Amino acid sequence: MPAVPLRVLMVVPYFWPAWAYGGIPRLVYGLSRALVERGHEVTVLTTDTLDREHRIDVRTQDLFGVSVHRLPNLSNRLAYDHQLFLPIGLMQRARELVQRCDVVHLHGHWHLLNNAAVAAANRGGQAILMTPNGTLLPHERKETAKALWDAALGRRVLDSVHRWLAVSRAEVTQFRAAGIAAEAIDLVHNGLDLAEFEELPPRGRFRAAHGIGDRPVVLYLGKLTPRKGVDHLVQAMSRLADRDAVLVIAGNDMGVRSALERQVRSLELGDRVRFLGLVTGPERLAALTDADVLVYPSTKEIFGLVPFEGLLCGTPAVVTDDCGCGELVAEARAGDLVRYGDPHALARALDGLLSDPRRRQAMVARGRRFIEKHFAWERIAIQTEAAYRRTLAERAGGTAAQGER
Repeated sequence: MPAVPLRVLMVVPYFWPAWAYGGIPRLVYGLSRALVERGHEVTVLTTDTLDREHRIDVRTQDLFGVSVHRLPNLSNRLAYDHQLFLPIGLMQRARELVQRCDVVHLHGHWHLLNNAAVAAANRGGQAILMTPNGTLLPHERKETAKALWDAALGRRVLDSVHRWLAVSRAEVTQFRAAGIAAEAIDLVHNGLDLAEFEELPPRGRFRAAHGIGDRPVVLYLGKLTPRKGVDHLVQAMSRLADRDAVLVIAGNDMGVRSALERQVRSLELGDRVRFLGLVTGPERLAALTDADVLVYPSTKEIFGLVPFEGLLCGTPAVVTDDCGCGELVAEARAGDLVRYGDPHALARALDGLLSDPRRRQAMVARGRRFIEKHFAWERIAIQTEAAYRRTLAERAGGTAAQGER
């Protein structure tokens, strides 16, 4: 346990259980719980968004020792469809919460919660750290709007950050390209709750529920956006040697599913491609457990949790080689890497893995050892805590010793 507990404010526009927004809410949830377990006091400033249609009714909540404060968005549809979070009462609540903390930890870019927290922290002298998780630079959608946001609002946030936490070496490179000094960057990977994967659903449950039987299963699990490259995966399915294989696409639609369905029809793939929408909880684990191969065909992916979740469920991955996810899968020797946007390479990789169960098993064994060593939340919390204390010491002019406030 740390000698002197820290008071940490997590700032994030979406939080448990808003899994429709991807990995960031899950990661902040895991880190917050791990820091509480180490004896720190953790508060979360977030909004009430859950998904496109629903909000979270509970405004304040003690969640496993994490104090969660949710502000109502002016429009839930704006929050989901346009990532425009307009929390009512933001400035006052940010001031109240920031003045009670030692460290302000910002998660993600492009949201007003950061601006409110930074304004309060600049007045109060709190340390400010940011984990962008791939959102520092504009990409894929609304790039012009994001550039304008940076010019009008984002720059004052970025200029106030004292320390940057990168989740992969690819993100370190991105930070350096953005002009961030090397000494202001710490590499701290994302974490996984290993306990979540100790009791997996029985094999075959997912297959039976969806009438797949013993056919080989290729799984994509993640948001459906252009950057994810699911269209390349659909194209690869039309080239597989094993014409009995089924592609299961499980993810929250962010505007591309209708185009993918048209592509499936044009390639006459029929029931070889199944769309499930967002899957969570036991169904998510069942899908990962019953898949033969997981595919993560996206580009500019700074980390990517899903391939590692797949490994913990016994499923190796095919991922692209231009991202942090590929960097880590290659280091673990737990999957195959292909070039982004190359359906031929995807098909070859899938054919190779689907026909070689022993190779798949060896990848899973190596991947599990790598995950246990590098991604356990306790390890990530210790590294994050060290970054907090280092920043506090620097803010105090170097007079504070490591491990003291």
